[in-house]
Amino acid sequence: MTNATSTMAAAAPGPYARMRTGTVVSFTTNQATVSVGGSTFTAAYLRGTTLSAGALVACLQQEGTWLILGVLAGVGDNLLANANPSFEASAPGSFPTLWFQADLSGTSSIAVETAASAPGGTQVAAVGGSAVGTQSYLYSQPILVTAGDQFTVSAYAGGDYQPSDTPGADAALTALWFATDTALYPTTSSPDTVIATSTDLVQSPPYATLGGTVTAPVSGFMRIALRSTTEASQMVRWDSVIVRRV
Repeated sequence: MTNATSTMAAAAPGPYARMRTGTVVSFTTNQATVSVGGSTFTAAYLRGTTLSAGALVACLQQEGTWLILGVLAGVGDNLLANANPSFEASAPGSFPTLWFQADLSGTSSIAVETAASAPGGTQVAAVGGSAVGTQSYLYSQPILVTAGDQFTVSAYAGGDYQPSDTPGADAALTALWFATDTALYPTTSSPDTVIATSTDLVQSPPYATLGGTVTAPVSGFMRIALRSTTEASQMVRWDSVIVRRV
């Protein structure tokens, strides 16, 4: 070991810190909740910092301590920002404004609900269906794409169960492809692309973080679909859908 290396090792204050990118789940006075790598937890932040749900942030981790350094710039806006991404633009009990429904198996029911634990805002979209294996899409407004374009997509999903239910609701984040901005499912131009899945969701909170990167296989339009699979009185709660161009 050289003298310089020996000096650096001696000066190192224990375990090394590392920086990670996370997504703000919620922010209230004196408490911030952030999701990093699929895990959600509270984190400290710098005095004077103001955060909002869905913001990408730089986080510093040292052992079991997390510190939010600030919001990242240059990462692009949420392409669904004006399309009711957190279901706040709809009255409780109504179908989510600016979203569309497609039943893949069975008949689903979809409505906005008030949820104090919602990751973004105070409302979520609740999707259910009593028949075994009921599966549906709740899908978004169209986004213009060119073949080869890449996007990062994320959303939160949590289970909602009655005491007699066995927690077994499944969620998947999916990209749908269309030739025009008026085409609706199932009139697609390319096979659906599954971005992320979460099976046997636990009772929310907590919410699972679904996210990943998708590449447009064709030029046209992309809609983001929230796929729910339920039975009996199970429901999937969705919130804070974010799409950013890479």
